[in-house]
Amino acid sequence: MRLVHIATLSAVAGVTVAKPRPHVHRHAHGVAQRAAQPDKVVYAPVTIETVVKYVLDGHDISVDDVRSGLANGTLEWGPDGNLSVSAKAPAALATSTPAPASPSQTAKPEPKGQPSEVKPKPEDKPKELAPDPAPKPSNSDQPSQVDTTPHTADQLVDGNGHCASCDKEFPNGKIPCSQFPYGYGALPINQEGLGGWSGIQDPQYRGGDGFDDITTTVSGSCKDGSCCKPGCYCSYGCPNPYLKLSFPKKQGRTGQTVGGLFCNDQGMLEMADGSIGKTMCGPGSSSMTVKVQNKLKKSVSICRTDYPGTESMTFPLTVGPGETGFLASPNQSKYFFWNGGATSAHYYVNKQGVSEAEGCTWGKEGEARGNWAPAIFGTSFDDRNSHMGYSSLKQNELNRAVPLDYSITFTGDGINSACSYKKSTDQYCEGGNCWRVKDQPDRGCTAATKSGGTLTLILHDD
Repeated sequence: MRLVHIATLSAVAGVTVAKPRPHVHRHAHGVAQRAAQPDKVVYAPVTIETVVKYVLDGHDISVDDVRSGLANGTLEWGPDGNLSVSAKAPAALATSTPAPASPSQTAKPEPKGQPSEVKPKPEDKPKELAPDPAPKPSNSDQPSQVDTTPHTADQLVDGNGHCASCDKEFPNGKIPCSQFPYGYGALPINQEGLGGWSGIQDPQYRGGDGFDDITTTVSGSCKDGSCCKPGCYCSYGCPNPYLKLSFPKKQGRTGQTVGGLFCNDQGMLEMADGSIGKTMCGPGSSSMTVKVQNKLKKSVSICRTDYPGTESMTFPLTVGPGETGFLASPNQSKYFFWNGGATSAHYYVNKQGVSEAEGCTWGKEGEARGNWAPAIFGTSFDDRNSHMGYSSLKQNELNRAVPLDYSITFTGDGINSACSYKKSTDQYCEGGNCWRVKDQPDRGCTAATKSGGTLTLILHDD
């Protein structure tokens, strides 16, 4: 005979993307009360009853039969901790097959007798009646074992551009919002001072026509990450060449974007309802590869925008002298759409020697870093029409007066109309056609990459 615990629920609640475009950045300071989400699922706590049942040879028996059997010797404790028919007994304990219980009967507790109330005769010396050990939680009950050690982008991605931890499915509702979800490929953005988050957004207006009055937590205001609270979208970085996959279906009604994991009403993290995968990060297009090779004497930090999200240029790729790194390039049909149009990955290209912490965050006019970096690079793969990759380079329209202090040349097999920037003449070129920035400050160059091709940006001196 075995003892069975049954938990029953008594209540349940139920584009043209080749040319990089400037993003409008809106910052709302402070924290305000969030409005209700009329179209969100409300999770209500449930009441749980515990039902104790005694089973012998597959049939239920009453607590009185258990007591009687222990008292008269017809039942005894086996070496495995279960009750069984005593070998010394003259006959087996008679049992009857109970009628199937209706749903309403199943929810009712069994007779009030509890295991601790069983008091056998002293001479029988049975073991203390106790419930079976609680079953170990399954993988669906708790996150699988992951390495929660913080890693840099170089540690997350191998030499082939693969991020093993990025392949791990995110465990919705298992990680508290106050804890950055290490171990699932996400890259902590420490320079933002938000506990690893790249941005935290809390829309005050959540109507059917979109979000508005979006409060964005000020950088540096909660280094422990405690600002990621119920109702907020907590954004995160993904190491190149991977892209963020979690963002809500609903976006800003006046063009703002929102992205990241959602902190639900129980204070637990989950993938947002518009997510395009079950993992936090996913690889860019498999139809083209984009690399950066540094032939300079100093490191260069190239910073991708948190998009959709705060649109801050916080996702870093830093390549040291002699190093090569990857950049993410999305498929146009499979990534985020803005106002019905496909989007590209958007990067700010800093001067050499500008650190990652200084270059991959908001800058100030005159500093020539961050959103004021001299150049902008954009890339995506058109998997809908031309089946070509498109990558562009141009002067940052916020900073037309400050040029890069090195040259950039696009190289690779299957590249048409390769782009370049020449530091010595301050010229951008597309194929053999060149122009000076001072003459055409808003003009950029665009190169096409055939499917299966690799585009490499060579950073070099003239």
